[in-house]
Amino acid sequence: MWVCLASQARQVFEGLQRQAPRWPAFAMDEVRELAAIAWRAPEPDFFACMLDLQVLPLAHGGFAVSSAYDALVVTALKGLGGRFHRHAAAWEVRRSREEIMRALLEVAGVADTFVFVHDGQVVLEDLVSAPKSELPISVPGASPPRGTGQGDGEDMGAGFLSAFGAPMQRLQVDEKALAAAAAACGLRDYQVGGVRHLLGLSGGLLADDMGLGKSRQAVVAGRMAAGAAKVLVVCPASLGINWEREIRAVYPRALIATIGQADASALRAADWIVANYERLGGLVRDASLDIGVMLIDEAHYLKEHQAGRTRNAFLLADRIPRVFLLTGTPVLNREIELHTLLRLSGHPIGRMPLAEFRKLYAGDSARRDELAGRLSEWMLRRGKDVLKDLGDKTQQLRHVQAPDGLAAYKAILADGSLQAMPKITKLRQHLEALKVEFLVESIECLPQDAKALIFCEYMDTVETLKHLLSANGIGCVSLVGSDTPKKRMAAVDAFQQKPDVRVFIGTTMAAGVGITLTAANYVFFASLPWTPALKRQAEDRAYRSGQTRDVLVIVPVVAGTIDEQIFALLDSKREIEVAIIESNRRAVTA
Repeated sequence: MWVCLASQARQVFEGLQRQAPRWPAFAMDEVRELAAIAWRAPEPDFFACMLDLQVLPLAHGGFAVSSAYDALVVTALKGLGGRFHRHAAAWEVRRSREEIMRALLEVAGVADTFVFVHDGQVVLEDLVSAPKSELPISVPGASPPRGTGQGDGEDMGAGFLSAFGAPMQRLQVDEKALAAAAAACGLRDYQVGGVRHLLGLSGGLLADDMGLGKSRQAVVAGRMAAGAAKVLVVCPASLGINWEREIRAVYPRALIATIGQADASALRAADWIVANYERLGGLVRDASLDIGVMLIDEAHYLKEHQAGRTRNAFLLADRIPRVFLLTGTPVLNREIELHTLLRLSGHPIGRMPLAEFRKLYAGDSARRDELAGRLSEWMLRRGKDVLKDLGDKTQQLRHVQAPDGLAAYKAILADGSLQAMPKITKLRQHLEALKVEFLVESIECLPQDAKALIFCEYMDTVETLKHLLSANGIGCVSLVGSDTPKKRMAAVDAFQQKPDVRVFIGTTMAAGVGITLTAANYVFFASLPWTPALKRQAEDRAYRSGQTRDVLVIVPVVAGTIDEQIFALLDSKREIEVAIIESNRRAVTA
């Protein structure tokens, strides 16, 4: 939607009139008619309610003001000497609340009815960059175009917004209640330990390896910790239906409301609320719901300090007494990715400024060892050794010959007009396409009782593989990011339950998380994802509780290409993960 000042309406209409012939479908007469109606019956607050204008007190004085873009709001905040911080997507204004509200009304026409003023304080601190990889992907590329900086010469800040919340506390666990819940919910011994870990902290991380039942442990711990209050489950949009199933598996009579589907009365009546990351903003502006526990699934989604979903999670954590984090991949690339998780749950080192955290804990093995030592109380991580009935998982690297050689690959590599990142993407797409023949032949050679997963990075490959396998009489299903939750679950159920559906094809980002695919005992990667954690998370869709066979992971690599560089990069990142996370793995028995 485009918005203009009434005083500029004539100029805008003249411009539209000149451009209209270029857009045959553009109905200029209808625009004039709508404008005439609006002019005769103006609605002063029509746009104000769409701005999502929020005023947040800053811990060190002043306020942060966030809003959808509006020229008059910008004028009002500039008039108060405001400074825009692009990472925070907010203005820093060193004036009183009354001055801000008056300027918004008098300059922008936004009444206080349409401004949400937060009670809790937030922190504005500078975003720092992560150390660069020791093994970068190296390809020749064109120089990027020279930028114009901030364009208008304005002083733009580099701050991001977060909140400290209550400091992490050790709490007493009611062992009798825990034993009763464990018996009622059919928890394994190690799962009882996971519930105990969460109940014993006001905020903590359950970082069990994939397939050990983190969701089940969190559901039990969340319900016990919340008492009569509500439990909020925050998860990726595609996993909402999984969480509803998991909650009902433990508490069949639970009242569950999903943000975006349930109305206000259903939210008030529910004892469980499920929200995807993109819908947290509505909860931030509704302080009336009595939420006792926030469960954050796939918590590594909050690793980016500047992301809007991370800020909303901080604001919610500031007023919810208990915060339980769940992820089998706490570190994807760098040590500083843990900073947001530590701060969300109230850990003392999470209260450090990001720059200080990076200085103390990132960059070399000694600092990583120090960080690992600080995490032992806060994080619980167990490996698949607790599953005594689980078989082995092995990996094979298969060197693949390109059917028609590498001439096209080398042409892309030599293209001096492409910058490095677009070139890497194009090279990876080309290499993935080169492996299709190998993948189809490999599937055809599998035993008749075998099932396989194929993870791709690009949707075109998913469609090509699905077409070729189907044409060869091999039953398959697919899953990509645009699929609805219902279609997603239908694909999973078909693969798990139907003998004639032998192959599950999906993109790593869509199919590599939150689903169980234990019918598979072979896993193929058409391309490797960018982190070892994402790779392991994907392959462990098959290698998890419920798997009764050994699992073979096959990684095809085209020699002499960036495939080899990416494989080496993942090894480098794995060293960081092992130093910080795996050193805290606890030995337990099932």
